[in-house]
Amino acid sequence: HDLVTPDPAAARKFYGELFGWTFRDNGNYTEIFNGKKKIGGIVQLKPKKGQKTLAAWLESMSVPDVDKAISYIKSKGGKVVNGPVDMPKRGKGALVQDPSGAYLVVLHAYGGDPPDEEAQIGEWLWNEMWTMYLETTSWFYKGLGQYESAMKGPDYVVFISEGKWRVGIRQIKQRDYSGRWVPVVRVKNPGAMLGRVKELGGIVLLKPGEGSASKDGALITDNTGALLILQRWTYPERKEP
Repeated sequence: HDLVTPDPAAARKFYGELFGWTFRDNGNYTEIFNGKKKIGGIVQLKPKKGQKTLAAWLESMSVPDVDKAISYIKSKGGKVVNGPVDMPKRGKGALVQDPSGAYLVVLHAYGGDPPDEEAQIGEWLWNEMWTMYLETTSWFYKGLGQYESAMKGPDYVVFISEGKWRVGIRQIKQRDYSGRWVPVVRVKNPGAMLGRVKELGGIVLLKPGEGSASKDGALITDNTGALLILQRWTYPERKEP
């Protein structure tokens, strides 16, 4: 995950104090760590004169072939914003927009994808695409991600591959939030963190159990405008074979 923000320094303060994340500068890119594990980065987005730019978290989607993914995206009405480029120690990738205008990175990682692991506290638990157009958006991402199957509800679709849930597509009514990726961070107690969110300049949009939020989740923005969900999650106990 990469945070694109007009104010990286403010974002570092927010996430460092809220989650205990640490940071390391690498040229124009800031690496994010939860403990010793690298979990993302921060990139400065300089708004054009007279424009106000809100921050956003970018999803990186693994694809077997970046060039073929780009051809697919273009054929469905999406755009290539930057790339494809070879990123040292990471892989070949491109910044693109889907047909609804949502930004994401399509990436073929050097050495393959990391193994599936349970998210620890302070790590990414899940990713959702929010859209007003559930059916068309779902069809687009099913083709792009080449997912094997899906679970569908009236306003939510979960895509599955290799027996694992991979990503969710949520239908919403608010146009301002449509076409945005919303990542989910695993935390111990979302409700107990909301006071600190406000102190650090963030905004609490939904408290646990309020509106569409689950009793174990809260929707917030950081102090530069990026949406994210704080989620308490307990993994089921593994049964011995």
